[in-house]
Amino acid sequence: MGDPPQPRPRRLRILVAEDEALIGMAVEQELEERGHAVTMAGDGQAALELEAQLGPFDAVVTDMQMPRLRGDELVRRLRAGRPDLPVVVMSANHVPEAVAALRALGGPLTILTKPTPFGRLADEVERLERER
Repeated sequence: MGDPPQPRPRRLRILVAEDEALIGMAVEQELEERGHAVTMAGDGQAALELEAQLGPFDAVVTDMQMPRLRGDELVRRLRAGRPDLPVVVMSANHVPEAVAALRALGGPLTILTKPTPFGRLADEVERLERER
């Protein structure tokens, strides 16, 4: 027999920072189909502004390479006030120094390489929230 099914997580407020519109729409759809409330931002700066306007989110999904503010800097700024914030970073190009800096911040973190199945991304967001 396989592992027992994981309990469904509570409804999460998730901030998604993604500058590629089609990827952002697919991530949003996957997370919303699982019952989560998703707020989309077109880059890291917009994500910071939304967090300031709307209050803290339960989790963040971010691309690494974005205009105006990179994903690693977004995570650093958000984690300054909330070190336990669950974060999933997805990127096609991982810069080893940036990944090391993210890991050094501590806190719940998953780094995925694009392309990644959107279901896996959603699984990781939910896992990080459960383990926090």
